[in-house]
Amino acid sequence: MTKLIKILFYCILFIFLCLVFIPKENIYFLGEKQLKKYNIIISDEKIKSSLFKFEINQANVYINKINIAKVDKIIISFSGIKLFSKEIGQLSSKINIKNKSIVINFKPTYIFIQKYRKIILKYFKK
Repeated sequence: MTKLIKILFYCILFIFLCLVFIPKENIYFLGEKQLKKYNIIISDEKIKSSLFKFEINQANVYINKINIAKVDKIIISFSGIKLFSKEIGQLSSKINIKNKSIVINFKPTYIFIQKYRKIILKYFKK
């Protein structure tokens, strides 16, 4: 029994260390490459990486070569994603692996509501 506990402990420790020390910038650039397939480009960003979170500051978002928004800060961590923008608003998400669910809370700015009411906001639920 103690041998099984040791093996389980080492497996959990290995997974935790991989998550902490994985090069987060490479995962970000892989995600950026996937977004490029849909003509979504994130540029001019400043990347800051720490052990448990990853920050993207001052990024411009382009869709079909049209500048859609300037994002002030995006924080990506194990628990979810938080986005802060004066043009868009605030977005936070919580990832629950156990229930296999993602909950997104979005607080748009007045400008965003007026500009994109018929295009984007109809897909959101209050």
